[in-house]
Amino acid sequence: MKTTTCIQCGSTFQGRSNKKFCSLTCKNTHHNEAYREQNKVLTQLDKILHKNRAVLLDMYNVYRSSPIKLETLQARGFHPNYHTHFFNSPVGDKYTMIYDVGYKVHYDNQVQIVQLDNVA
Repeated sequence: MKTTTCIQCGSTFQGRSNKKFCSLTCKNTHHNEAYREQNKVLTQLDKILHKNRAVLLDMYNVYRSSPIKLETLQARGFHPNYHTHFFNSPVGDKYTMIYDVGYKVHYDNQVQIVQLDNVA
């Protein structure tokens, strides 16, 4: 048995020579923090995409497919630069999609919101 210092909490403990953590809690905490740090950018992007989808759904439930101003969406926290993909409808319209909800920008900075199931 060797006396070692825990790399998470700094306490000393007795154990095998290759043991790095004093407890399972310290081990899990260390690995969870490392995972969170590695995926910080993905987590932030995912939050933005979910916020965008929520804003579009809220506005869709109010206005349906009637055009509304892009500024109205942005005032609610919508970021138009973040989306998941583009969808080309059978009639040739190109929609910017966030998962299953999308929008098409008109010439006068108005947007028409659609759900993927409702695109003609």
